[in-house]
Amino acid sequence: MTWNLQWLSEQQQEVKRTQQDYTILKQIFLTYEPDILAFQEVNDAASLYRIVPNDQYEIFMSSRIKNKDDIFNGSNQFTGFAVKKHLAVKTYPDITTLSSPAIALEKKHFKQKLRYGAAIKVTLNQHDIVIVSVHLKSGCFSPKQLTKKHKKSCQTLDLQRILLQQWINQQEMKKQPFILIGDFNHRISLNTANDTTHFLSRSNPQSTIKWLTKNVKGNCLTKRIKNNKPYYRRYKHLIDHGYSSNSFHVTSVQQIPYSPQQVEHNQLSDHCPIIFDLNFTPSRSSFLNGNKQQA
Repeated sequence: MTWNLQWLSEQQQEVKRTQQDYTILKQIFLTYEPDILAFQEVNDAASLYRIVPNDQYEIFMSSRIKNKDDIFNGSNQFTGFAVKKHLAVKTYPDITTLSSPAIALEKKHFKQKLRYGAAIKVTLNQHDIVIVSVHLKSGCFSPKQLTKKHKKSCQTLDLQRILLQQWINQQEMKKQPFILIGDFNHRISLNTANDTTHFLSRSNPQSTIKWLTKNVKGNCLTKRIKNNKPYYRRYKHLIDHGYSSNSFHVTSVQQIPYSPQQVEHNQLSDHCPIIFDLNFTPSRSSFLNGNKQQA
């Protein structure tokens, strides 16, 4: 599962939530009980443990939380994971270059303090799988905008895209199975007719990267409060996505929409969770699915 939890924080500076809000978020999570949750916009483990049972899950926060040069005063938006405790988890380097991509690619010295791609390595039937939770730059939502790159946000997102492509190429060279999921802040499927318009192109002729959310339709009803007045919006195009190496076969991928009643009466998130049911090829008996093993 991937889920952007919109400024989830015990400080409650950006988004204020009641105990009832947390109860509904927890009910949604426990309905599916994924083995692995890739989260975005979580400031602290304490707030996430109000949704994720601490006797069943271990939380892995992005290494950015320990880097004073890349965090802000007050609340931060960290990426990371909540993993069921029966799974064996190893450390794996975060994609820290996503924080200041212009510096990483030697374009210009422009420090931005953006989100890291949090990474872990999970062992399934003696096979190591790398999973990355990303939260890319907001403000460049359509492929047309990204192609023109007039907006600064589009220039930044394009550099992050290049860095992700480089990371993918490195994993493929090492024959390392991987899953890359999270908030891409981009409507990748908008006006997409063929593989040539993929956000992550197949620049490597040997690449067989899979776009896991290619056929998923968006239908996420959200609410924001402005001047004590609620404003509702239904998002029809995904900006939360998933990619993987060729080691995975998609059994099912779906967005989990909130009900109108849940949205009206609670402050949930401006993103709906997406759940993945994937079959890992090297060991057909291993699944990233539900009570089997689900992400």
